[in-house]
Amino acid sequence: MIKDKLTAPQITVQLFAAIVGVGILSLPETVGNKAGVDSWIVIMVSGLVAMVAVSMMAYVGSRFPGKGIIEYGPFLFGRFLGLVTLLAFLVYFLMFVGTVVRISADVTKLFLLDQTPIEVVIIGMLSVSTYLIMHGVNAIARFNEVIQPIAVLILLLVLTQTVRDTDIGRLLPIMGDGIAPLLHAFPTTFFSYLGFEILLFIQPFMEKPALGQKSALIGVAATLFLYTLVTALCLAVLGGHEVTLVEYPTLAIIKNIEVPGAFIERLDSIMMMVWIPFAITTIVMFHFCASLIASRLLKLQEHRVIALLLVPIVFLIAVLPRNTLEVDEWSKWSSYLGFGLIIVIPPCLCLMYKWKARRRARA
Repeated sequence: MIKDKLTAPQITVQLFAAIVGVGILSLPETVGNKAGVDSWIVIMVSGLVAMVAVSMMAYVGSRFPGKGIIEYGPFLFGRFLGLVTLLAFLVYFLMFVGTVVRISADVTKLFLLDQTPIEVVIIGMLSVSTYLIMHGVNAIARFNEVIQPIAVLILLLVLTQTVRDTDIGRLLPIMGDGIAPLLHAFPTTFFSYLGFEILLFIQPFMEKPALGQKSALIGVAATLFLYTLVTALCLAVLGGHEVTLVEYPTLAIIKNIEVPGAFIERLDSIMMMVWIPFAITTIVMFHFCASLIASRLLKLQEHRVIALLLVPIVFLIAVLPRNTLEVDEWSKWSSYLGFGLIIVIPPCLCLMYKWKARRRARA
């Protein structure tokens, strides 16, 4: 029996925390390479698709109160396919955590801790993640409830200072090259919404599972708004071509801000202070879900010991890539795995639930 309980607003914050992560710095450049000035459009479309997928997850989850895909997956898919699904999610979560930790450590070392060995930064992030997980899902929820609103508020305040440098004309023409670039950019853009699949594992902790769909939709919608705002501002300040030439466009537009009287000289440092919590909360949520899967597969009552045992594995995944190119390759493959799971699993869950419900009704 699950003792820890989460409210509907807490579920919303957990999903937002899992989705918004390291990609917020490079998202405009990644999407801009394929969609140009229409990047904000494909981000909105991808967000709407993510909302459809998370609605399917919440619908099935609400039919099994107190249970997650770990419990109802084998029931709907059968024991073997259910086990394969959970193992696929476990591999995906571990790969994702490893790559996010490595990317976070690389960016932190580049902008803040240039003299610190990257292994030390990685260990520090994993220590924070493990500490929270050891205290349970309620501690994670309270941490996110405190950190996320503050981080988002500071980010929005900083972004408002870029408005004076914007030129809406840089967002035109809308769909000047047709729909082909949008279709080409969709898979890459959808990767930025990876994280909402944790609902399959945390919905059982809800006090009122029936509110899961509403909570999940609000979480994804909030992410959609933030991503669209950041991307549109980057395009309006830098332009469609220039965005593709900058590795971290979000930081670039913030660096250009001039505060009257030079009261604050480096707003990009403030942005890094905001970004690190985004990265940490993503790491925590995926690490927690991986621990949950592993503990249930091993038929353990607690996930805490498993969370500790997974740290060396995640650390190894994080340090294996020798350079940025290899990190990108690892990130790409983990994203492909996540994309495949999200495209296949939610519709299959809905179909299998409907099919079994009809069989029970006929019986």
